[in-house]
Amino acid sequence: MHRILLWPASLFFFILLGFATITGQEEVLEVKTFVSQDGVHPGGTVDVAFLIDIIPGWHINGPQLADPYLISCALMIEENDAVEVKEIFYPVPETETYSFSEEELQVYEGKAVLGARVRVSESRSPGRLVLKASFLYQACDNVSCMAPETLEMEVPLEVVPASRKIRYTHKDIFAQIEFR
Repeated sequence: MHRILLWPASLFFFILLGFATITGQEEVLEVKTFVSQDGVHPGGTVDVAFLIDIIPGWHINGPQLADPYLISCALMIEENDAVEVKEIFYPVPETETYSFSEEELQVYEGKAVLGARVRVSESRSPGRLVLKASFLYQACDNVSCMAPETLEMEVPLEVVPASRKIRYTHKDIFAQIEFR
């Protein structure tokens, strides 16, 4: 008797699971973060890179769009008593035309490296510091766009005493960022 009742219940569960998979938004990008040095002194600056990898067939809108119905991408870093954002860098996007917009659009496809330069407060004691960042984007293919999404990230930094020497890391990634 229990086997007979269990079969319809498990079938119903798998049907629901299938609908959840079909109706959910596809993951179209991945973001990896990199820090330009293995530590930062109190009062010093450090660069953070956000390597965005967009799957083939999709693009995300650039940071400035003329079409009011689309959402521009935006990198945001939470400022607080320990961290001040000095600059955010966006690479030059590609210009494309798609059937869903009358305007030429600035987009990112494939890989793009965004950057942020942050200053750590002089009063910040040595130890671990976590930057809270978010990336707002709207993913589109050649005919339509998904709803906008915000990806939340945490980037760990190590605040070190002024007497400790700092080593620079990921030079190949940071060579792609042109801070002013």
